[in-house]
Amino acid sequence: MNNKSIESLLSRLYEEESLCGTKEAFIEICRHYSMDQFFLGSCHYHKDGALNFELYSDSYPVNWMTHYVQNKYNLDDPRLKEYGKIRPPYTWELDKKNIELSAVQQNIFKESCDFGVAKGLTVPFYPKNGIQPLLSVFNQKTLHPEALHILTFATKLYFERKKFFESKKLISNLTPREHEILTLKSEGLSTKSIADRLQISEHTITFHLINIKKKLHTKSIDHTMFKFGVAAARSN
Repeated sequence: MNNKSIESLLSRLYEEESLCGTKEAFIEICRHYSMDQFFLGSCHYHKDGALNFELYSDSYPVNWMTHYVQNKYNLDDPRLKEYGKIRPPYTWELDKKNIELSAVQQNIFKESCDFGVAKGLTVPFYPKNGIQPLLSVFNQKTLHPEALHILTFATKLYFERKKFFESKKLISNLTPREHEILTLKSEGLSTKSIADRLQISEHTITFHLINIKKKLHTKSIDHTMFKFGVAAARSN
């Protein structure tokens, strides 16, 4: 493995200026380790027991992943049954003789085989805030320790960049006045101080902050400032 090459790919992953470019950089890192077919996604666990699956980047057979997501197979897929637990990478192979599977699970495996996805390796990453990233590699049962280390770092970096682009997009929806208020808020000014600085009422500042939280999909001013900080960190 060429260490200089992987360093260049990681730099590209960090420096890309779009989410699309970041996805392409992540795919290149996977291909560097001969991972031709894979998907990077995450499972979202809700308090009511619901389990949602979100796909971010993949090179799996397109028709299969589209079919999988549309039919919400993640809700019954036994390969996700260990979701939310810290565990090492695990291999899976679709055994049609497995009598422990339900009829729905048997059907998922049958259709998976029909699309040519019959075995692979899944790497569950550390779950945080009810979200667990997963990297699943088709037709591969082992990963070199160096590859696992780099992929773990690359996945963390990918999610950080994804959060940045999402925050940046939301911030771009703010008006100049809203952006100005957030900038002053990030400097530690109180509502009264901001009102005095801009020569408007505290009520108007509060009104703007309420609208800002709606636009950024946040419930508290702390969360609002966090999103603003994430977007501003790389913009400056």
